[in-house]
Amino acid sequence: MPDENESLSALRMMPWARESVDQAERVLIESVMDSGWTWEQLGAEYGERSKQAMQQHYKRRGGQRSWSKRTGAEPVDVESVRYAITRLLSNFRATDEALTRTMRDASWNEKKPEEEAERRRSWVERLNDSMDGLHDFINNRLGHVPRWDVRLVPGDRTKIHDDHAEVDRAQVEEFRAETERALERLRQHRDEVDATIAELTRRQAELS
Repeated sequence: MPDENESLSALRMMPWARESVDQAERVLIESVMDSGWTWEQLGAEYGERSKQAMQQHYKRRGGQRSWSKRTGAEPVDVESVRYAITRLLSNFRATDEALTRTMRDASWNEKKPEEEAERRRSWVERLNDSMDGLHDFINNRLGHVPRWDVRLVPGDRTKIHDDHAEVDRAQVEEFRAETERALERLRQHRDEVDATIAELTRRQAELS
């Protein structure tokens, strides 16, 4: 049986990926409908679905709009389409990386300890492992830590402004704890980088 953490790392990505797919599908349907298509036309292109089936499919993805009273094509919300596709691609990449790491690192892959020890002798492998772990941590496990430089101001709600972020007072300790986790993970990666630099510096000196 695989270690719970190994599977959970990838499993956590599933709702995130599914949500981004649903959002992108909803926005793209709206874009097509705004350009003047009918539900019948879209359903025919979307797997020979009826008008009713296509409408239900759209609503299951969170769609709430109606084009029953329009007289022609409407302007397409280009920014919404761009955002939805960009978010979808980003989540696909993150999900692919999480699944790839899970398949590589999971105990049910039955890695042999001696082979793993041999692999880890390489500074390239160790550095890659550290970089992969840091990337996964930053993208999937940081929670509510702001990802840009803002001044945190205790307030009654969480609200991001141009120059500061208001945070609920109840979240202060959570922010502190997650910030410390981020710092600790960055220190671990820095230690691996420093060890790699030291090893390569020693090798360079030996060749002199």
